[in-house]
Amino acid sequence: MKRIQLLTFTIIILQLFSCKVFSQVIIQKINDLSFGDVFIGYSSTVTDLDPSAAKFMFYQDSKPRINVLISLQLPSFLTNGINSININFNNYVSWARDDVQTGRTYVDPYSPFIINNVRRNRYHYIWLGGQISSTTDIQPGLYTGTIILTIEVL
Repeated sequence: MKRIQLLTFTIIILQLFSCKVFSQVIIQKINDLSFGDVFIGYSSTVTDLDPSAAKFMFYQDSKPRINVLISLQLPSFLTNGINSININFNNYVSWARDDVQTGRTYVDPYSPFIINNVRRNRYHYIWLGGQISSTTDIQPGLYTGTIILTIEVL
């Protein structure tokens, strides 16, 4: 049995000035993306609806409403020393204004996207899943990667 896991541990928060009024975005990582134990030679998928998906929560606390630009820097591989495994995030990233499984907006994780009308002190959520496929010659171990989530005030 082989264990492959993606740990989300890097988050970048940008605080920008707009029209001389300071806007602060507060972001919190709620959950890491984890594939758990994966057998050698098999694939594993974690959708954005899965409890093992990465989950982020953010809000802003200074203006009545703002627009934000969200971008993700995603790894192409998970690594364990010199060993690596491909990872794909297509079709597994969504956001919503409420922490529920319905009514989510799906986005292309490889392109920046805008969330309009982010109201003061109202939480917004971003979920990130992925898919991996291991080969039969991969070494067992813990495989990790870094995801960088950037939020810019427009």
